[in-house]
Amino acid sequence: MDTKLFIAGLKQCDIDTDKATSRFMGNEDLFIKFMLKLPSCMRFDDMFKYLDSENEEEFYMLIHNLKSNSGNLGVNKIADCAQAILVEFRTSKFVHKKKLLSLLEEAKIESELITELLRKYS
Repeated sequence: MDTKLFIAGLKQCDIDTDKATSRFMGNEDLFIKFMLKLPSCMRFDDMFKYLDSENEEEFYMLIHNLKSNSGNLGVNKIADCAQAILVEFRTSKFVHKKKLLSLLEEAKIESELITELLRKYS
């Protein structure tokens, strides 16, 4: 898959590639290099595990990394879910686990198309 086709596929996944590429000074190759690293931040199995076991430090770290990386790469739907999780978690820790679980599931669903596209490109 060539770069232009890949960028078009990212746009179809509702990724703000224009804004994200501008963060990389217009360097599409550098943007793609970082985009291909995104799955390493989408450790949903671990996030669900740490949510279930109420491991505050690990859960927070993974969610914060997901928010930062997805936000910088223009993956706004995942970044928004992660931000909502962080807001809820900072407010009440694990008191509202169902809400955290729901938001985490939403982020995971959003990640599936992107992950598949990244696999095809790499």
